[in-house]
Order: sequence, then C-alpha cells, then structure tokens
Amino acid sequence: MTELLDAAGASPAEVHTLIAAIQAGAVEGARGEVIELDTQAPSGGSDQVHEGWVRAVEAIAGRLAHIADRTLRQAQAAAAALETPSAALSRTPSSLPTPVDSVGEEQVHRVLEAAERIFVSLTGHTGFDRDLSEEILTVVLKAVSAEQQEYVRQLEAFADAHRDRLGQLYGKYGPGGKFADESRCYLTHQPESVVVCERLDTVPMWLQAVWNNELDAELTLDRFTKYWRFGLGPS
Repeated sequence: MTELLDAAGASPAEVHTLIAAIQAGAVEGARGEVIELDTQAPSGGSDQVHEGWVRAVEAIAGRLAHIADRTLRQAQAAAAALETPSAALSRTPSSLPTPVDSVGEEQVHRVLEAAERIFVSLTGHTGFDRDLSEEILTVVLKAVSAEQQEYVRQLEAFADAHRDRLGQLYGKYGPGGKFADESRCYLTHQPESVVVCERLDTVPMWLQAVWNNELDAELTLDRFTKYWRFGLGPS
C-alpha cells in the first residue's frame, strides 16, 4: 500500500496518515462487532452473570475506541513531525491515555461553569437545563483521560480557537437560530455542547463509545455531530 500511495504522489506525511486511518477504521469495525455481543450473554445464567457480561462488553468496546483514537492522534503528530522534524519529540504521544472510571461532582461543576460562560457569551441564552447538563457531562467527561484533568484550560483554548465556528453552530441551530429544533437535538440549546464539540474534534470514537454506553440518546449525538461537521460553512 505504501508503494501504491508513493506512486500516486502522496507525501510521506499523507501516507502515514492514510494508513493510520485504515488501521483505526479496522479497530472501530472490531468495536462495532464487540458491541453486538451485549445481547449474546450465555443463556441460563444468573442476573449477576448477565450484568458481568454486559460490563465486560462495554469495557472492551471502550478500550477499542481508545486505541482507534490514539492511532489517529499519533498519526497526526507523526505526520506533523515528518514535515517539521524538530517538533517530533514534543508532539508524539508516548502512551495510551488513562481512562477514568467515574467523574467527580467537582470536575463536572468546574467544566460546566466554563462551558456556561462560553455558551452564554456566544448565544445570550440562559434558559438551559442545568440538571441535564450535569447528567450529560458526568458521561462525556469520561472521554477525558486522567492525564487531562486540568481540562477547563483545554476547553477554553478550544473555544477561543473555534469561536467563529461555534458562533455559526449556535446561530444556525441554537436558540433563535433559523434551523433551531430543540425537540430533535437539545444539545444545541445546552452549554455542555461546547464540550461535546471539543471531544468530537479530539476523540470522536471514544466520545461515541461512552455516550452510547450510558445515554439513551444516540440519535441526538448523531444529529449534533452532523451539524458540527457538515452543517456549517467553511472552517
């Protein structure tokens, strides 16, 4: 494959990124097959056995999502290093991020306060459901590794870098937007959506894994993802 891409004129950085994307896609495909096993617990087992089976499936699926995201991140860093060799040591991740089992209330409140400031500054909207925000962030922040628990600064940097795009998102689909429809996608009216955007850009498969495992709202994330990735103007 490397020879074919070289022959097609792809640069070393492009070759590295494309191959990593294929590898990550294979891992994501395996994750999809693992998820389907949650309904195939051994028949005749006790409730405890069934619960253990489901938890094992969720743990494996989450780990595979981790690996797929790491593969893409490492490829992006390595591709950048190929173009700017001096940055190689500082940008290449050295190990798999450490997942967290649960998210504390203090972390949820810190992140929510930051997300609210960003969201209100962009929309002027304060009529959101704070209880819902806390419920969703308790899940979404499981897609933030133990090494990144000073996450508020990362979120604020993301919002500064993508302020125009976030403004487009809320101006189009958020409160008062031309295509606003809170009943179909409530995230566009909630401050935690800023965190969801950041995680979609950083670890999309990991986010999807924790969301689908714990929130009964897969279509909401699917619609919001389409809005963020495809429903706006050029970034």
